[in-house]
Amino acid sequence: MRILIAFLLMVGAGAYWFVLDGSTPNNADYEFPLAQMRGLIDANERPLPTQLNVEFISTDKAPLLAAHAGLHFEPFQLAMTSFQVKGADGDIIIGGAMDESLFEDAKQSEEAVFSDAGYRRMHDAMLASDATLITHEHIDHLGGIVRAPDPAALAPHLMLSAPQIDAMAGLAASGELAGDYKNLAPADLSAPQLLAPGIAIAPTPGHSPGSQIFLIRTDNGQEYLLVGDIVWAMKNVEKAWGRPRLLQYMFFKGGEDRAMVQRQVRALHDLSAAEPSLILLPSHDKAWLDELVDANKLGGNFH
Repeated sequence: MRILIAFLLMVGAGAYWFVLDGSTPNNADYEFPLAQMRGLIDANERPLPTQLNVEFISTDKAPLLAAHAGLHFEPFQLAMTSFQVKGADGDIIIGGAMDESLFEDAKQSEEAVFSDAGYRRMHDAMLASDATLITHEHIDHLGGIVRAPDPAALAPHLMLSAPQIDAMAGLAASGELAGDYKNLAPADLSAPQLLAPGIAIAPTPGHSPGSQIFLIRTDNGQEYLLVGDIVWAMKNVEKAWGRPRLLQYMFFKGGEDRAMVQRQVRALHDLSAAEPSLILLPSHDKAWLDELVDANKLGGNFH
């Protein structure tokens, strides 16, 4: 009997540790460099961006417990996205999503949908952009760039850090990276800097070594913070609760610094409470992004 009880306790403890525990530090001991990023934007006198748009390259569904640790079996609407900042003098694209071949291998449900039109709009916008960047170097953010139909045309528009460039070869369709990508010069994105009028970028390693955030201020004064995959769902921010550890072992292959990410999740929670007018943009929360589009806080589709 004692052996059975001990076994059940071990199973319960394991389930809690792997699936249920998303706890973050009680006190935010991590601070995003927003003051510095805002200072960089304030110091530039050129016209601010006029619009921030989102393109849904694909959509899918998974249980919410994949994004928010706990026994949450209700569906979570996933989106693979790219963002377009419409500047007065040119556009910036953030996010490369996945091409259809990668999407077919990665989809989670029978309701998964890939948008050929969205993928084409994204790549047309990248080719017309002043610069194309990503929040981090995972397959669902970089894969669509690596497998772009015209690497020679896209390469001059890319602004990627060394960790992001290092990840490209592992996403190539044949295992051989396109020649036009092999000699990409890494951008120095190791400190907060102004990327373009109204757009500041800062490194936030944790979810991946090359993770970074973008602060965007449009000409109506609205500020947005693109947080990549620090969280997948706004519920993580609201509850100060992260992803289950099981996901880290299944998908991130040890590349995520969980302790750092949980500190960042807590910091996002506190930031959201302190600055409710700052719009946080996780890359994958379709319901939240749809809500912003419906409220005219975010433009739908690239143009």
